[in-house]
Order: sequence, then structure tokens, then C-alpha cells
Amino acid sequence: MKKLLAFKAHLLILSLVLIALSTNAQQSVVVEIDTVVKGAKPNVNKVATEKTVEVVTTENVKVQPVFYRGLLVVEGGIMYKDNVLPVLFAGEFGLARNIGLEARTWYGKNGIYEDGFLGVGLNYHFSGEDNQKPSKFDPYVGGMYGKILEGSGTAFYAQAGGRLFLFKNLGAFANLNVGLVGKRGTNLSFGLSYKIH
Repeated sequence: MKKLLAFKAHLLILSLVLIALSTNAQQSVVVEIDTVVKGAKPNVNKVATEKTVEVVTTENVKVQPVFYRGLLVVEGGIMYKDNVLPVLFAGEFGLARNIGLEARTWYGKNGIYEDGFLGVGLNYHFSGEDNQKPSKFDPYVGGMYGKILEGSGTAFYAQAGGRLFLFKNLGAFANLNVGLVGKRGTNLSFGLSYKIH
């Protein structure tokens, strides 16, 4: 009987020790987990980042016109005139949305025939804005005043023309000049245009 009571006492003590150990273990685990959660630095890879998505529609997209302020267009070509085909160089700078300042020169010689001119002028461009696609055609009218190179005197031209940009920066031009002062007559020029943004 004494042995049975001693065994039960030992069993009771062992149970109490096991319960105490398990309680301490749970508390230490909870403390350790709590320490890790409170003291740890957040994992950057697991932090959710907020992204802003901007919806772009055709209504709020403004396409840049074919001619605009600050644009520089350089041109080179030939001019068709009686008895001579002068070589032409020109450049136009956008002063405003529809206004361009142009410098133009040409020179050619064929035997006794000679033609040369150096002048500046203003052009008004009719190219509008298209919210669906960029315009490729740039029509204009204007005037040109300058010096006749092969002799003394000046000339004034009224002009009309247009550029067609088949590529982003490269296109073709045609220009008609009608002489109003200086008896220079009418001439037609054509060639290549290149945009410098």
C-alpha cells in the first residue's frame, strides 16, 4: 500500500513538473514570437506597393501639329525656271503656332543665263490639330523679300506651297513663287524637307 501511494505521489509530481515545463515552453514561444514580430524589420519583398494606373483615352491625348513654335525645317532642292535650274536651300523657324520665319536662297547659271536670290520672309501655316492622328501635310502661304544676287536690285515674291512628311522627320516640298516687285517672274521649286525638333 505504501508503495502504491509512493508511486502515485511520484506520478503526481511528474505530472506537475511536465505541466509546468509545458506552460513555460508555451510562454517562451509566445514571448519569442512576439519579440520577432515587434522587433523585426519589415521584409521589403513582402510589403505591398501601391500603384497608380493612369487611363489614357483618345479624347485627352493632344497630338502635336505638323508645324509648331520652335520647329526648324531645312530644305534643299531645285527650282524650275526658263533656261536655268537653280539649286535652292531654305530654312524655316516656327515663331508661333502658325507663323514661320523663312530664309531662302537659290543660284543657277546656264551659259548666258544666270539667276540668284537671297531673302527672308514670313509664312502662315494652315496645318491644324488632329486628336486622332498626327497630320502629315503642311500647307502655307507667305511672302519673300530679298536681294537679287547676279545684279543690283531687290525682289518681292508672294508664295504658296506645302510639305508632305511621309516619315517622322523627312518629307518633300513644293513651292510656287510669284514675282511682284523686281520683275523676277514666276518659279516653281521642289525638293526634300527635314524637321529638326
